[in-house]
Amino acid sequence: MIYAISVFGIISQMAVSCAKTGTYSSNNSPSVSYVTFMNLAPYGDSTSIYFNGSAYPTTYPVTAYSSTYFSLASGNYDVQFKTSTASDSLLAEIPASPFDSLGTYTLILYNDTAHGKVKAAKITDDFSNVTVSNTYYRFFNMATDMPSLDLYINNVKVQSNRTVADNIQNTLYNSFLPISNGYVSIQVKQAGTTTAVGNTLTGTLNLGQPYTIFLEEAQDSSGITYSLAILAASL
Repeated sequence: MIYAISVFGIISQMAVSCAKTGTYSSNNSPSVSYVTFMNLAPYGDSTSIYFNGSAYPTTYPVTAYSSTYFSLASGNYDVQFKTSTASDSLLAEIPASPFDSLGTYTLILYNDTAHGKVKAAKITDDFSNVTVSNTYYRFFNMATDMPSLDLYINNVKVQSNRTVADNIQNTLYNSFLPISNGYVSIQVKQAGTTTAVGNTLTGTLNLGQPYTIFLEEAQDSSGITYSLAILAASL
């Protein structure tokens, strides 16, 4: 089940368009899967995605991500992530696995240690518990140099000690949890402290809408910055 887009907070990232031919499909046939991608590896590089050797026609700089799902002909795919400036330079790979008909998936590039290798993961997005009675959220800590965080919604701690990329090993963190809809304030703090990390998100959450909240990390000549962002699941 895919939900209409709702832009939240002050996010400005690149959107992805569906290719019209080949591996990628713009229709809603039951023979397609739905895929979204997040390049959240601060020690990585700009990347292109290859499905069984076929390049998806969008490149993603570090901290860029899809704002919507794109459709992919269902089947088994080996997924490779290569530097967009040198196509023979492999950043990471997800071994061949099924992309089921009408299945929804999030692909993520990440670092779980500072200056460590780039890793990739495929997450199955399960919307089976989503109803119009609630709003839903999940949280990813993808800030490599911020190892443990507490998540606050409306000044109430709702998750504790979320470590870097812990949702990759503990898939329960990929589930969408119910929360009251309406105006919210979302913040992360260093675990067990009152020290805020990054920005605070404020805005209105919609009924029946699943959101992914995540802390990302970026690096440049001035140092490390952390940004809290949120995405609404959207086709």
